[in-house]
Amino acid sequence: MAVTHSIVLVGTTATVISTAANDRDGHSVCIQNPSASTTVYIGGAGVTTSSYGVALAGGADISLDLLQGEIVYGVVASSTQNVNVLRAGN
Repeated sequence: MAVTHSIVLVGTTATVISTAANDRDGHSVCIQNPSASTTVYIGGAGVTTSSYGVALAGGADISLDLLQGEIVYGVVASSTQNVNVLRAGN
């Protein structure tokens, strides 16, 4: 099982944060918003600041288990925001 990490720059349009490989299940991802003040909205391909799955406030994090082919997106209301991403899986 490999563990990797990255920083993803999220913008004002849906930005891919993490994806599960198309040939396997069992990919876990932890997304952390290190900002003190910017909210990052997490969801599917159509995520917006008014239609989202989770509003990730500054300093918050979320862990997800992704199935084959699933993709997590993020968006911010203005400018950009880095998120920290930790991945583990097959």
